[in-house]
Amino acid sequence: MSVVLHAGGWRVEETVCDLDETGIRTWFEAVDPWGAQHFVTTGGLQQLLRRHGLDVGDLRMVAPDRLGEFDDGCE
Repeated sequence: MSVVLHAGGWRVEETVCDLDETGIRTWFEAVDPWGAQHFVTTGGLQQLLRRHGLDVGDLRMVAPDRLGEFDDGCE
């Protein structure tokens, strides 16, 4: 089970895969409040959140049984 984080309408989930054909590594799937999906590295996540007035420290873990309470269009 992966950890899902939320802050300011953002939904962030860690994934491990090969998105750029350079080998398997950690990526973050970040879904913004408008539903756009972004796959970014740790540094990219920091930059993306900062551009929207947030910081990675703002992200909070959501208990798996509460995920259904968020209507962000994600599964």
